[in-house]
Amino acid sequence: MKLILFLGAGVSVPSGLPTAEDLTKRLFVSRPGEDAAAGRLRELLAVIQDYDTADIAKVGMSPQWNYRSSGAIYRGIKSTYEDLFFLCQQIALWNIGLSDNSLATSFMKSIEERAGGLLLGTTLDERICDLASLGRNMGSYIESVVTETLQRKYVRGFDLIRELAESAEIEQLNIVTLNHDTLVEQFLRANRISFVDGFGTREGGVRWADDKVYEDADKRVRLFKLHGSIDWYSFQYEGRLRTAIFEGADVAHVVDGAGRQLVAQTGKPTYLTGVNKSDAYQRGIYTDIHFRFYALLREINHVLMSGYGWGDTAINFRFDTWFDRSRANKLVLLQERPGELTNRSLVFATGYNAWTKAGQLTCVERWLCDAHLPELRGLLF
Repeated sequence: MKLILFLGAGVSVPSGLPTAEDLTKRLFVSRPGEDAAAGRLRELLAVIQDYDTADIAKVGMSPQWNYRSSGAIYRGIKSTYEDLFFLCQQIALWNIGLSDNSLATSFMKSIEERAGGLLLGTTLDERICDLASLGRNMGSYIESVVTETLQRKYVRGFDLIRELAESAEIEQLNIVTLNHDTLVEQFLRANRISFVDGFGTREGGVRWADDKVYEDADKRVRLFKLHGSIDWYSFQYEGRLRTAIFEGADVAHVVDGAGRQLVAQTGKPTYLTGVNKSDAYQRGIYTDIHFRFYALLREINHVLMSGYGWGDTAINFRFDTWFDRSRANKLVLLQERPGELTNRSLVFATGYNAWTKAGQLTCVERWLCDAHLPELRGLLF
């Protein structure tokens, strides 16, 4: 059989990576050697977080509840680093005239009122423009903290992956992950499990993206990183922008197979964060990799999932469609407290009962790190 193993950020926690809540807290911790500008960005992010968190508690007001608010049902109770990154993106887009809705200006005016001495200028226009100029910097700051945090070595939690990869009952294991870290790759290599990841062989200090490697029939294990990775970079190469995995110590000094100097487009890794990732699914390397994922969902009837909080609306719709396409499509969910997911996702909440009654969704109340193939065999095969 062919299997999709779908992984979210939760599977990386046993190796010491933080939860979304912990990662958000790290945004507000000063770092050694930072300048006053970084402190200013942090304070502005705190203002934005306070505003967004207050908004979460305000929405859903209704006369039938005596004008009390239900709160933003699927947004959690506090703004996360992904929420903050999205809002910073909106500010940055406003700054260059690419804002596509009228809410951004009102939002920025509200932040200006709360920012006090954090913004420069004496008039509203001057202060709004100062805020706008900082939008991109605040987003870059969030990305830098995330990238530094995800530079972690594999510790534990993936033994089940090895069991699946070595099982004679699985002819093809497709590991689909939303994680930016490289723990899965580290684990596979440490266990000498051959796999393809959408990139070719090494040339100089890089491995160029090559979608065709997924068609290698000899590779039983295939890795798909739908949100990118901390070792992916974009380079201007032969007149076009190309994505590559960088294999080296310093991306500022990297050459291709012919020894020619390569220059990373932004000097930062290529991965997706924020809550509007679905827009980016339609461009560049993400178009190809999501096409492969959608093709898998049309071909494969069995999914094993763990660590995913059902917070990506576009992905959720894909699974919702997958469940509807055939009663033969079955998902085994490794989740210690599966009921919590109904509070995070409208798609999961509305589909949960129907999927369970139809025998399409089976919940095993444990995490990936505590699960082993023998106890799952009857559910998967």
